Amino acid sequence: MEPELTAIILAGGAGTRLRPLTYARRKELVPVLNRPLLEYRFRNLREHGVERIVLACSQGLGEVEAHFGDGEPLGIALSYSYEDRPLGSGRAVKQAARAAGAEGTLVVCNGDILTNVDLTAMLDAHRDGGAALSISLAPVHDPWQYGVVEVDEDLRIRRFVEKPPQGTEPSNLVNAGTWLFEPDVLARIPDDESAVRDGFAERVLFPGIIADGLRVQGFVEDLWIDAGSPDRYLDANRLMLERVAEQLGADVIGLEGSQVADDARLSGLVYIGRGATVRAGATLVGPVVLGEGAVVGEGAVVEASVLWEQAAVGESARVSGCIIGAGARIGDAARTRDAVLADGASVAPGQQLPAGARLAPGEASGV
Repeated sequence: MEPELTAIILAGGAGTRLRPLTYARRKELVPVLNRPLLEYRFRNLREHGVERIVLACSQGLGEVEAHFGDGEPLGIALSYSYEDRPLGSGRAVKQAARAAGAEGTLVVCNGDILTNVDLTAMLDAHRDGGAALSISLAPVHDPWQYGVVEVDEDLRIRRFVEKPPQGTEPSNLVNAGTWLFEPDVLARIPDDESAVRDGFAERVLFPGIIADGLRVQGFVEDLWIDAGSPDRYLDANRLMLERVAEQLGADVIGLEGSQVADDARLSGLVYIGRGATVRAGATLVGPVVLGEGAVVGEGAVVEASVLWEQAAVGESARVSGCIIGAGARIGDAARTRDAVLADGASVAPGQQLPAGARLAPGEASGV
């Protein structure tokens, strides 16, 4: 009988690329289609039979524990392995696995990735090939920004190149942040300070396994996106909205308690959260996601944007390509393009915010 599957999720990064949003909210709790990013990873793991999950994280993740607790509402047994200092991608896994008493094949994954990896098929390929380590892979258009792999015709990984110079990449397949470790892989992680370094797994552990002739198996994912920057965050919402719309057979999805005026104009894919309101004469041009209780005022235009819970767009305002944080306010007749407003920020009525502007939590512009 196979031991119960345990998953270790690496979390705790500072979310610097998503600032100023992450000044007010942990990256793991940033909403994608009104659901915390990390929750998608939990649900994916549970779907494939993983019920015991350990979050390897820094002391600063108390907000995440307060939100998810022991995981019982999601049907998982969730625990936390807190680090007194950053342990890197090697020691963090080993410490969390020991704390959980994990046995057999270990699932390890990044917590800031949006994915629907078929873990069941990945486990089958891993076991059928006798792999010591398996790594999920994703094709991307800019592989030089990631850890790139060279593979053979059976997707056996032959070489790693971490962030190669543009034009020198051995493939367009990148390390997508889901791994399967056999116990021997954990045993290779030293308990001394040599493993406490950034990228230990990708730069030292994985290449060493290949050099010793052990099989490292690749597995290509269907949906993968690094949601760690504003543009990719918007892409993540768009991709999830496309999938949900296809499943439901509807371009406009309105949740319980949402209200849309009869003369509002909605085009493209639109997701209207619980209790959100679209008032008379407003226009939404998808992809648009409205958080719970968000309000789009009379005659306002919102296009290609994500509004978090309780955000408000004033009358005749225009919002394009923006992320509007929880409780943030766009004043009447204001204009914003490609802007990021953190929780509670505001734009004064009639103001035209410079394209690409960033407002910190509670910051008022144009007052």
